[in-house]
Amino acid sequence: MKRPWSDWDTETRNSIVTSERSPLTKHDLIHACVLHRRDYRDTSLLLELFTPQLGRVPAIAKGVRTGRSHRVALLQPFSPLLVSLSGRGEIQSLGQTEAESRPYRLTGDRLYCGFYINELMMRLLERRDPYPGLYAFYLQTLERLTSQEPPDQCLRDFEIQLMVELGYGMLLDQTADSGEPVEAELIYHYVIEQGPIRGGIGPMDQQIHGRTLLCLHNRQLLDETGVSEAKRLMRRVLAHYLGDKPLKSRELFQGLKKP
Repeated sequence: MKRPWSDWDTETRNSIVTSERSPLTKHDLIHACVLHRRDYRDTSLLLELFTPQLGRVPAIAKGVRTGRSHRVALLQPFSPLLVSLSGRGEIQSLGQTEAESRPYRLTGDRLYCGFYINELMMRLLERRDPYPGLYAFYLQTLERLTSQEPPDQCLRDFEIQLMVELGYGMLLDQTADSGEPVEAELIYHYVIEQGPIRGGIGPMDQQIHGRTLLCLHNRQLLDETGVSEAKRLMRRVLAHYLGDKPLKSRELFQGLKKP
C-alpha cells in the first residue's frame, strides 16, 4: 500500500500552505531549512535557504561567525528553522533565527543522502519559486532518513515527488504509446519525458520491470531487483534535467566508497 503521510506532516503542510497566503514583513518568522552555506567575508555566512513562501532564496547571516553569536550553530543543514528575512535585492538579510524543532541527525550513508537531496534542489529549483508541498515532503524525507527505512526507498520517493513538483511528473502506471496499464511481470523500455513502452527494446540500461514501475508509482517497497532498476532509471531521468555537470555529493560518496 502507498505510505500515508503522518498526522504531524499533514498539520505541518497545512500550516505552511496557510501561512503562504499572507504577505511577509521583515518581522515575520517563516519556515526555512539551510540547503548550503559558506563563509562570507570575515564574520558572516552566505546561505541558500529553502522556504515554503519564497522557495529557494539566498541570504546573508551577518556577524554570526563571532564569539558573541550563537546563531552559527543553528544555521546547519537538516535543521528546521524559523527565520525573518529583509531586503529589496535578490540576496536577503537574515534577521531573527530560531530552531523550530530538533535537527535531523543523519549519519553515515544517510548523511550523504541528505546532501544529495539538498544538491538536487539547489540545481533544479529556480530561486523565488515557492514549493510549499515540496517543503513538507522534504522534511518528511529527512525524518524517514533518521529511521530504519531503506535509504534508497527514501531517495526514490523524493526524486519522484521532486519531478512532480517541477512539472515533470513521470508516467509510471501505463504505457506511453498505447495507454495500456503496466503489467508487473513484463519488461518495458522507459523513454524520458514520455514513459514506458512495452517490450525489452533499446539498451539494457533503459529496460525496467513493470513491478518496479508500479512500486515507484504507488510508493511501495522495492525488491532487490527493483532497487537497482529504479536507481538506474532515476539517474537517467535526473541527468536529462541536470545537464552535464556531475553532482558533487554523488562524487564525494562514490569516492568514500572506494577502498
